[in-house]
Amino acid sequence: MYRIRDSPPMIDWAEKYRPKSLGEVAGNSQAINQLRRWAGSWDHKTPSKRGVVLAGDPGIGKTSAALALANDFGWIVVEMNASDKRNAQAVRDIALRGAVGETFADDGRFLSVKEGDRKLIILDEADNLFGKEDFGGIGAIADVLRLTKQPIILIANDLYSLTRRSSAIKRRCTIIRFRKPDASAVVKVLRDIARKEGVKVAEEAIRYVAERNAGDLRSSINDLQSLVEGREEVLAEHVESLGYRDRKKDIYKTLSDIFRTSSCKKSRESVFQLDESPEYFILWIDHNIPLDYRDPEDMARAFNALSRADVYLGRVARLRYYGLWSYATDMMACGVSMARKGRYEGGRFNFPLWLTKMSRSRGIRNTIKSISKKVGDYCHTSSGVVSRDMFPNFRFLFKTDPNFRFYMTKRLDFTEREIGFLLGEKEDSAAVRQLIEAIRRMKSKEEEGVEIFTDYEKKEKVRKQTKAQKSLGEY
Repeated sequence: MYRIRDSPPMIDWAEKYRPKSLGEVAGNSQAINQLRRWAGSWDHKTPSKRGVVLAGDPGIGKTSAALALANDFGWIVVEMNASDKRNAQAVRDIALRGAVGETFADDGRFLSVKEGDRKLIILDEADNLFGKEDFGGIGAIADVLRLTKQPIILIANDLYSLTRRSSAIKRRCTIIRFRKPDASAVVKVLRDIARKEGVKVAEEAIRYVAERNAGDLRSSINDLQSLVEGREEVLAEHVESLGYRDRKKDIYKTLSDIFRTSSCKKSRESVFQLDESPEYFILWIDHNIPLDYRDPEDMARAFNALSRADVYLGRVARLRYYGLWSYATDMMACGVSMARKGRYEGGRFNFPLWLTKMSRSRGIRNTIKSISKKVGDYCHTSSGVVSRDMFPNFRFLFKTDPNFRFYMTKRLDFTEREIGFLLGEKEDSAAVRQLIEAIRRMKSKEEEGVEIFTDYEKKEKVRKQTKAQKSLGEY
């Protein structure tokens, strides 16, 4: 028999039993040693790598390791959550002021190192920067990594999402990857917590909780707490109250399940557990089929299945009937998995090249889109018609005719970026600044608009003549 006990409200055990020292962090001994060496490099000077990225799945001890590091070295912690838009300005403030003040007091004042202790800046959820909208945050982080006199730790679940918008983070940070602790390490932690709480927990229940959470230590501790609450003893059958937890699949693990197994059931379940849309994931499969399948017949069967999945996705987009997603998923998962007849050595899966190119050209495409929208509104037509049929001619006139350029910029209120793109110049070039200044003067003195316009046209002719004139060194 077991007894139900009345207990006071329990504090979060994940916080209560958070490691106080790096030696208490479960698993990841190699990552912990690497983190300790990086922190030691701050003892006598500012190291070349002023930041460190702790990357890995959620709940495996990244934040705990960062806080334990600060405790071991006697550093004061300044912790911010990057996914909160309210913290964007705080990051910018540190980036702008961190080069002048080497540390800062608890009230926010910046001090020299002689006046204050060293502070550890922890930026949690850095891969989800300000709600996945870039409000200049990536640039702010790059600046703080370049200028800071204080150690910085960026914590990320997805390393690619953090580094894809700025190569500076990889250059200026030591990358430390955290792995999921194995079940035995999690069992040891859970057993120790139960002992400290004075609760008897069946060994089968502890092992079930550890295996159920697949290395997520935080979720394991939370599950143990929910089992123990109100009980003095936890039996094996009590684990049924936990129910089922749907755990997100890593995209590379899902690819491995599709390309490395011949089980339709396993491939299908893996795709359904993946937190990505079929339209996005099909690009990953398409890119990796020719890299992984060696036999031309296997490759042909796989692409045939993928083409059928694409047909279903096209119908979803056209009819807005998302029930067809399941058919597309079956063809993507089972069709591609069952297409392989031979056995291949496991290679490395790559990020889709098409997505890389689209990401790099996003700024250009957005500029063309904004220009086309303004021209379309002016001409009473759609932006699609402008970008498809009118844009080349519009850009040619804008480049070659100063009168057209001046009038259109004033009428459509083009930005520096849009003007620079249309001229084929940088947005901070002299040509762009001159045009913006002329329009600004006209708007402030409309009565002198004709004279200002004439003055701009003369300057433009002189600029072109000067640009075309050869120097003596060119002969």
